Amino acid sequence: MTSSNGVRVAYRRSRFQWWWLIWAAAALCLFTSGMLIGAVTVGAVPGTQGGFLQLFSAPFGGRDRVSILAVGHDNSQGKGLADTIIAVMVWPKTGEIAALSIPRDSWVSVPGMGESKINASHSLGGMQLTIQTVEMLLGFPFDYYVEVDVPGLTSLVDAIGGVDIDVEKRMKYHDHSQQLNIDLQPGVQHLNGEQAVGYARFRHDATGDLGRIERQQKFLRAVVRELLSPDHVLRLPKVADTFLKTVNTNMTLSDINGLKRIVERAGPEGMRMAMLPGTPDTVHGQSVLVLDPEQVQQTVNRVLWGQGIRVRLLNGTDVSGLAAKTAELLTENGYDVLETGNAEKKSDTTLILDHRGQSRRAERVSSVLGGGVISAAPDGENEADVTVILGRDMERRTQ
Repeated sequence: MTSSNGVRVAYRRSRFQWWWLIWAAAALCLFTSGMLIGAVTVGAVPGTQGGFLQLFSAPFGGRDRVSILAVGHDNSQGKGLADTIIAVMVWPKTGEIAALSIPRDSWVSVPGMGESKINASHSLGGMQLTIQTVEMLLGFPFDYYVEVDVPGLTSLVDAIGGVDIDVEKRMKYHDHSQQLNIDLQPGVQHLNGEQAVGYARFRHDATGDLGRIERQQKFLRAVVRELLSPDHVLRLPKVADTFLKTVNTNMTLSDINGLKRIVERAGPEGMRMAMLPGTPDTVHGQSVLVLDPEQVQQTVNRVLWGQGIRVRLLNGTDVSGLAAKTAELLTENGYDVLETGNAEKKSDTTLILDHRGQSRRAERVSSVLGGGVISAAPDGENEADVTVILGRDMERRTQ
């Protein structure tokens, strides 16, 4: 686990030189953290020379894969409970990003504290205890962390000029103790910081915390889309200054520079996002979400370790049931088959269309199918990462 005692680097004097680096980190922080946290620290790695020289080192120490824990807490009632916890896996060389949201009511073992809701780990021991708790739950260590609180996130959204969100229902809720004032009408609209954060925090309906997590993911994609917009350039200095005042992370300048490239490559639709599943229950009079260890591990493997590639299957042959049979094969190997159907044209060769510009995913599908011609077919609107058009060669492989 990376130490949080990194050297603080004062960037304020040169913020206009570094705004594009700060923007990249802000994009990832907003994407990964929903309701995030804290006072600013863009940390240098202990024992190294800070500032400018960090740009010449390899991002993330040259690792092929890095893990980041994003935690957001709400301190309006002085409790510091973690409002959002998201585990993120990043592949710097391939540009892949995967995020797994952990419901705040998940019933877990907190090191040294016994069993509790996972959101209490932050109030009991700050970021360090939360990191330890999530590491024990998911079974792997985190290299980096990101924090921002609710006021900080509100300021960041205002700094980028707000976001466009399709509000799916009437949302109205007031809680003076939490300084929460939500009053939104349904429909597509441009939300300011307070409105957008209220939308992402709303949980007072039949879906509760699970619906809130879905809204957070929708909100985060909207933020990243706004940050990647060419029209956003003029606001970047303000975003940089706000970021310095609100975000706490132990990433270096080199890491932030690397994140800029990754966020640009992935785009808002290229990020794999999911939620840790659980079963609602009551423990000691509390409404909690009970997690099954085997299901947790399966979800971690599928989402964070890259096994959960989303596939659309189309049958390009005259063989009835070929797509369904192939779907079973992919599902058994941990892939998410979103749809099966018939292709518009017949094909002799199986085609594997990569919609994300990340051939690694298409190559994995090809390895399971035992072949296929990989072709780039960028499509940010397609829910699937890869579309497979089954050819007659696949018919022979399945006989």
